[in-house]
Amino acid sequence: MKDQAEKLRKMISSLETNTVENKKAYRAKVIAITSGKGGVGKTNFAVNFAISLRSLGYKVLILDVDFGLANVDIISGINIRNTISDCLVAGADIEEVINEGPNGIKIISGGSGLHELSIMNQTNIMKFLNLIEKLETTMDFIIIDTGAGVSSTVLEFVMAAEEAIVVTTPDPTSIMDSYTVIKTLTLNGYKGRLNVLANIVDNRKEAYYTYNKLEAASKSFLKCNLNFLGYLEKSDAVVSAVRSQTPFILSSPRSSVSKNMKIIALKFADSNRYAYNYNKKSNFVDKLKKLVFSKR
Repeated sequence: MKDQAEKLRKMISSLETNTVENKKAYRAKVIAITSGKGGVGKTNFAVNFAISLRSLGYKVLILDVDFGLANVDIISGINIRNTISDCLVAGADIEEVINEGPNGIKIISGGSGLHELSIMNQTNIMKFLNLIEKLETTMDFIIIDTGAGVSSTVLEFVMAAEEAIVVTTPDPTSIMDSYTVIKTLTLNGYKGRLNVLANIVDNRKEAYYTYNKLEAASKSFLKCNLNFLGYLEKSDAVVSAVRSQTPFILSSPRSSVSKNMKIIALKFADSNRYAYNYNKKSNFVDKLKKLVFSKR
Protein backbone atom coordinates (compact mmCIF):
# COMPACT_ATOMS: atom_id res chain seq x y z
CA MET A 1 0.00 0.00 0.00
CA LYS A 2 2.89 2.36 0.77
CA ASP A 3 4.34 1.73 -2.70
CA GLN A 4 0.98 2.44 -4.32
CA ALA A 5 0.53 5.63 -2.30
CA GLU A 6 4.01 6.80 -3.27
CA LYS A 7 3.30 6.15 -6.95
CA LEU A 8 0.10 8.17 -6.73
CA ARG A 9 1.93 11.07 -5.05
CA LYS A 10 4.50 11.07 -7.85
CA MET A 11 1.76 11.00 -10.48
CA ILE A 12 0.00 13.97 -8.86
CA SER A 13 3.26 15.89 -8.61
CA SER A 14 4.15 15.28 -12.25
CA LEU A 15 0.67 16.33 -13.34
CA GLU A 16 0.90 19.55 -11.35
CA THR A 17 4.19 20.47 -13.01
CA ASN A 18 2.70 19.80 -16.40
CA THR A 19 -0.58 21.70 -15.97
CA VAL A 20 -2.94 22.28 -18.82
CA GLU A 21 -2.68 26.04 -18.38
CA ASN A 22 0.97 25.93 -19.46
CA LYS A 23 0.18 24.24 -22.77
CA LYS A 24 -0.13 26.08 -26.06
CA ALA A 25 -2.55 25.46 -28.93
CA TYR A 26 -3.77 21.89 -29.04
CA ARG A 27 -6.77 19.77 -29.81
CA ALA A 28 -8.73 17.98 -27.13
CA LYS A 29 -8.35 14.25 -26.66
CA VAL A 30 -11.62 12.53 -27.56
CA ILE A 31 -12.64 9.50 -25.51
CA ALA A 32 -15.67 7.35 -26.31
CA ILE A 33 -17.30 5.53 -23.41
CA THR A 34 -19.42 2.61 -24.52
CA SER A 35 -20.82 -0.75 -23.45
CA GLY A 36 -22.26 -3.90 -24.92
CA LYS A 37 -25.55 -3.58 -23.06
CA GLY A 38 -27.47 -1.08 -20.99
CA GLY A 39 -27.62 -1.07 -17.21
CA VAL A 40 -23.90 -1.50 -16.58
CA GLY A 41 -23.31 2.01 -15.19
CA LYS A 42 -21.76 3.51 -18.32
CA THR A 43 -23.20 7.00 -17.95
CA ASN A 44 -22.62 7.03 -14.20
CA PHE A 45 -18.97 6.22 -14.83
CA ALA A 46 -18.72 8.87 -17.57
CA VAL A 47 -19.98 11.65 -15.29
CA ASN A 48 -17.82 10.74 -12.30
CA PHE A 49 -14.79 10.18 -14.55
CA ALA A 50 -15.26 13.65 -16.05
CA ILE A 51 -15.53 15.26 -12.62
CA SER A 52 -12.40 13.44 -11.45
CA LEU A 53 -10.42 14.69 -14.46
CA ARG A 54 -11.74 18.20 -13.85
CA SER A 55 -10.50 17.98 -10.25
CA LEU A 56 -7.01 17.46 -11.68
CA GLY A 57 -7.23 20.80 -13.48
CA TYR A 58 -8.37 19.68 -16.93
CA LYS A 59 -11.14 21.25 -18.97
CA VAL A 60 -13.64 18.50 -19.62
CA LEU A 61 -16.81 18.30 -21.68
CA ILE A 62 -19.28 15.42 -21.87
CA LEU A 63 -21.08 15.02 -25.17
CA ASP A 64 -24.11 12.81 -24.56
CA VAL A 65 -24.88 11.17 -27.91
CA ASP A 66 -27.18 8.46 -26.62
CA PHE A 67 -29.77 10.13 -28.83
CA GLY A 68 -33.31 9.81 -27.57
CA LEU A 69 -32.16 8.30 -24.26
CA ALA A 70 -29.71 10.93 -23.07
CA ASN A 71 -29.51 10.97 -19.25
CA VAL A 72 -26.18 12.55 -18.32
CA ASP A 73 -28.23 15.44 -16.95
CA ILE A 74 -30.11 13.14 -14.57
CA ILE A 75 -26.94 11.57 -13.18
CA SER A 76 -25.41 15.05 -12.86
CA GLY A 77 -28.46 16.57 -11.21
CA ILE A 78 -28.80 19.49 -13.61
CA ASN A 79 -31.56 20.91 -15.78
CA ILE A 80 -30.65 21.01 -19.46
CA ARG A 81 -31.43 24.38 -21.04
CA ASN A 82 -30.84 23.46 -24.67
CA THR A 83 -29.70 20.38 -26.59
CA ILE A 84 -27.79 19.70 -29.79
CA SER A 85 -31.06 19.84 -31.70
CA ASP A 86 -31.43 23.50 -30.71
CA CYS A 87 -28.19 24.18 -32.56
CA LEU A 88 -29.07 22.14 -35.62
CA VAL A 89 -32.75 22.96 -35.97
CA ALA A 90 -33.30 26.25 -34.15
CA GLY A 91 -29.92 27.78 -34.99
CA ALA A 92 -28.76 28.35 -31.40
CA ASP A 93 -25.10 29.22 -30.84
CA ILE A 94 -22.82 26.49 -29.52
CA GLU A 95 -22.41 28.44 -26.26
CA GLU A 96 -26.16 28.21 -25.70
CA VAL A 97 -26.17 24.41 -25.64
CA ILE A 98 -23.18 24.02 -23.32
CA ASN A 99 -24.58 23.36 -19.87
CA GLU A 100 -22.63 23.88 -16.66
CA GLY A 101 -22.25 20.60 -14.80
CA PRO A 102 -20.97 19.60 -11.35
CA ASN A 103 -17.50 20.76 -10.35
CA GLY A 104 -17.11 22.83 -13.51
CA ILE A 105 -17.50 20.14 -16.17
CA LYS A 106 -19.40 21.08 -19.32
CA ILE A 107 -22.27 19.02 -20.72
CA ILE A 108 -23.96 18.93 -24.11
CA SER A 109 -27.04 16.74 -24.34
CA GLY A 110 -28.36 14.91 -27.37
CA GLY A 111 -31.83 15.28 -25.90
CA SER A 112 -34.79 13.02 -26.42
CA GLY A 113 -35.95 14.20 -29.83
CA LEU A 114 -32.85 14.22 -32.01
CA HIS A 115 -32.72 11.63 -34.77
CA GLU A 116 -29.67 9.40 -35.02
CA LEU A 117 -26.90 10.47 -37.38
CA SER A 118 -27.83 7.73 -39.83
CA ILE A 119 -31.17 9.39 -40.57
CA MET A 120 -30.14 13.03 -40.25
CA ASN A 121 -29.87 15.09 -43.41
CA GLN A 122 -26.46 16.06 -44.74
CA THR A 123 -26.77 19.71 -43.73
CA ASN A 124 -27.42 18.88 -40.08
CA ILE A 125 -24.62 16.33 -40.00
CA MET A 126 -22.12 18.92 -41.23
CA LYS A 127 -23.40 21.43 -38.66
CA PHE A 128 -22.98 18.84 -35.93
CA LEU A 129 -19.42 17.98 -36.97
CA ASN A 130 -18.46 21.64 -37.22
CA LEU A 131 -19.73 22.17 -33.67
CA ILE A 132 -17.53 19.36 -32.39
CA GLU A 133 -14.53 20.80 -34.23
CA LYS A 134 -15.00 24.15 -32.46
CA LEU A 135 -15.21 22.43 -29.08
CA GLU A 136 -11.94 20.60 -29.65
CA THR A 137 -9.96 23.83 -29.39
CA THR A 138 -11.45 24.82 -26.04
CA MET A 139 -11.28 21.57 -24.06
CA ASP A 140 -8.60 19.17 -22.85
CA PHE A 141 -10.80 16.10 -22.87
CA ILE A 142 -14.08 15.49 -24.68
CA ILE A 143 -15.88 12.47 -23.26
CA ILE A 144 -18.48 10.99 -25.58
CA ASP A 145 -21.16 9.00 -23.81
CA THR A 146 -22.50 6.72 -26.54
CA GLY A 147 -25.49 4.45 -26.57
CA ALA A 148 -25.05 0.77 -25.72
CA GLY A 149 -24.53 -1.94 -28.31
CA VAL A 150 -23.12 -1.88 -31.83
CA SER A 151 -25.53 0.27 -33.82
CA SER A 152 -24.07 2.22 -36.73
CA THR A 153 -24.29 5.48 -34.77
CA VAL A 154 -22.43 4.06 -31.77
CA LEU A 155 -19.73 2.56 -33.99
CA GLU A 156 -19.20 5.81 -35.89
CA PHE A 157 -18.44 7.75 -32.72
CA VAL A 158 -16.25 5.08 -31.15
CA MET A 159 -14.31 4.38 -34.35
CA ALA A 160 -13.49 8.09 -34.68
CA ALA A 161 -12.34 8.52 -31.06
CA GLU A 162 -8.68 8.28 -30.06
CA GLU A 163 -9.50 6.05 -27.12
CA ALA A 164 -12.45 3.90 -26.15
CA ILE A 165 -13.50 2.76 -22.70
CA VAL A 166 -15.68 -0.35 -22.68
CA VAL A 167 -17.68 -0.61 -19.45
CA THR A 168 -18.56 -4.14 -18.39
CA THR A 169 -19.78 -5.97 -15.30
CA PRO A 170 -19.00 -9.53 -14.12
CA ASP A 171 -22.35 -10.69 -15.48
CA PRO A 172 -21.72 -13.29 -18.24
CA THR A 173 -24.07 -11.55 -20.66
CA SER A 174 -22.30 -8.24 -20.07
CA ILE A 175 -18.90 -9.84 -20.70
CA MET A 176 -20.17 -11.46 -23.89
CA ASP A 177 -21.74 -8.23 -25.12
CA SER A 178 -18.54 -6.33 -24.31
CA TYR A 179 -16.58 -8.87 -26.34
CA THR A 180 -18.99 -8.29 -29.23
CA VAL A 181 -18.25 -4.55 -29.07
CA ILE A 182 -14.49 -5.17 -29.00
CA LYS A 183 -14.77 -7.69 -31.84
CA THR A 184 -16.82 -5.32 -33.99
CA LEU A 185 -14.39 -2.44 -33.43
CA THR A 186 -11.37 -4.63 -34.15
CA LEU A 187 -12.82 -6.12 -37.33
CA ASN A 188 -13.65 -2.61 -38.52
CA GLY A 189 -10.02 -1.59 -38.07
CA TYR A 190 -10.13 0.45 -34.87
CA LYS A 191 -6.63 1.83 -34.18
CA GLY A 192 -7.12 3.58 -30.84
CA ARG A 193 -6.46 2.23 -27.38
CA LEU A 194 -9.16 -0.09 -26.06
CA ASN A 195 -9.62 0.29 -22.31
CA VAL A 196 -11.79 -1.92 -20.12
CA LEU A 197 -13.53 -0.72 -16.95
CA ALA A 198 -14.88 -3.47 -14.69
CA ASN A 199 -17.92 -2.02 -12.95
CA ILE A 200 -20.18 -3.16 -10.09
CA VAL A 201 -17.74 -5.85 -8.94
CA ASP A 202 -17.62 -7.45 -5.49
CA ASN A 203 -13.87 -7.01 -5.09
CA ARG A 204 -10.52 -6.69 -6.83
CA LYS A 205 -10.36 -10.42 -7.53
CA GLU A 206 -13.68 -10.40 -9.38
CA ALA A 207 -12.59 -7.31 -11.33
CA TYR A 208 -9.46 -9.02 -12.63
CA TYR A 209 -11.38 -12.21 -13.33
CA THR A 210 -13.80 -10.20 -15.47
CA TYR A 211 -11.03 -8.41 -17.32
CA ASN A 212 -8.95 -11.54 -17.82
CA LYS A 213 -11.86 -13.32 -19.51
CA LEU A 214 -12.22 -10.46 -21.97
CA GLU A 215 -8.49 -10.17 -22.51
CA ALA A 216 -8.02 -13.90 -23.12
CA ALA A 217 -10.80 -14.04 -25.70
CA SER A 218 -9.59 -10.87 -27.42
CA LYS A 219 -6.01 -12.11 -27.68
CA SER A 220 -6.95 -15.61 -28.80
CA PHE A 221 -9.55 -14.79 -31.40
CA LEU A 222 -8.90 -11.17 -32.37
CA LYS A 223 -5.16 -10.75 -31.75
CA CYS A 224 -6.20 -7.60 -29.94
CA ASN A 225 -4.53 -6.03 -26.89
CA LEU A 226 -6.66 -4.47 -24.18
CA ASN A 227 -5.76 -2.07 -21.38
CA PHE A 228 -7.22 -2.59 -17.92
CA LEU A 229 -8.30 0.88 -16.81
CA GLY A 230 -9.47 -0.19 -13.36
CA TYR A 231 -12.57 -1.19 -11.45
CA LEU A 232 -15.40 0.18 -9.35
CA GLU A 233 -16.99 -2.05 -6.74
CA LYS A 234 -20.62 -2.37 -5.70
CA SER A 235 -21.42 0.39 -3.27
CA ASP A 236 -24.38 1.80 -1.39
CA ALA A 237 -22.78 5.19 -2.02
CA VAL A 238 -23.40 4.77 -5.76
CA VAL A 239 -27.01 3.66 -5.29
CA SER A 240 -27.69 6.59 -2.96
CA ALA A 241 -26.00 9.05 -5.33
CA VAL A 242 -28.08 7.94 -8.31
CA ARG A 243 -31.29 8.32 -6.33
CA SER A 244 -30.33 11.79 -5.14
CA GLN A 245 -29.04 12.76 -8.60
CA THR A 246 -25.63 13.68 -7.23
CA PRO A 247 -22.40 12.14 -8.59
CA PHE A 248 -20.97 9.78 -5.98
CA ILE A 249 -17.51 11.34 -6.29
CA LEU A 250 -19.06 14.47 -4.74
CA SER A 251 -21.64 13.00 -2.37
CA SER A 252 -19.29 10.35 -0.90
CA PRO A 253 -15.73 11.49 -1.64
CA ARG A 254 -14.21 9.32 1.09
CA SER A 255 -15.91 6.09 0.00
CA SER A 256 -13.91 3.24 -1.45
CA VAL A 257 -15.59 3.56 -4.84
CA SER A 258 -14.70 7.27 -5.00
CA LYS A 259 -11.08 6.54 -4.12
CA ASN A 260 -10.92 4.00 -6.94
CA MET A 261 -12.48 6.54 -9.30
CA LYS A 262 -9.78 9.07 -8.44
CA ILE A 263 -7.06 6.47 -9.05
CA ILE A 264 -8.55 5.66 -12.47
CA ALA A 265 -8.57 9.36 -13.43
CA LEU A 266 -5.00 9.83 -12.20
CA LYS A 267 -3.74 6.85 -14.18
CA PHE A 268 -5.57 7.97 -17.30
CA ALA A 269 -4.37 11.57 -17.07
CA ASP A 270 -0.80 10.43 -16.42
CA SER A 271 -0.82 8.15 -19.47
CA ASN A 272 -2.03 11.05 -21.63
CA ARG A 273 0.31 13.79 -20.44
CA TYR A 274 2.30 13.78 -23.67
CA ALA A 275 -0.56 12.86 -25.99
CA TYR A 276 -1.95 16.30 -26.74
CA ASN A 277 -2.51 17.09 -30.40
CA TYR A 278 -0.45 20.28 -30.64
CA ASN A 279 -1.35 22.41 -33.65
CA LYS A 280 -2.81 19.42 -35.44
CA LYS A 281 -5.92 19.25 -37.58
CA SER A 282 -8.68 17.34 -35.83
CA ASN A 283 -8.41 13.63 -36.57
CA PHE A 284 -11.67 12.91 -34.75
CA VAL A 285 -13.87 15.10 -36.93
CA ASP A 286 -12.14 13.97 -40.12
CA LYS A 287 -12.62 10.32 -39.20
CA LEU A 288 -16.24 10.85 -38.23
CA LYS A 289 -16.97 12.61 -41.52
CA LYS A 290 -15.51 9.72 -43.49
CA LEU A 291 -17.39 7.13 -41.45
CA VAL A 292 -20.73 8.91 -41.77
CA PHE A 293 -20.57 9.97 -45.41
CA SER A 294 -19.08 6.72 -46.69
CA LYS A 295 -22.45 5.11 -45.94
CA ARG A 296 -24.47 7.64 -47.90
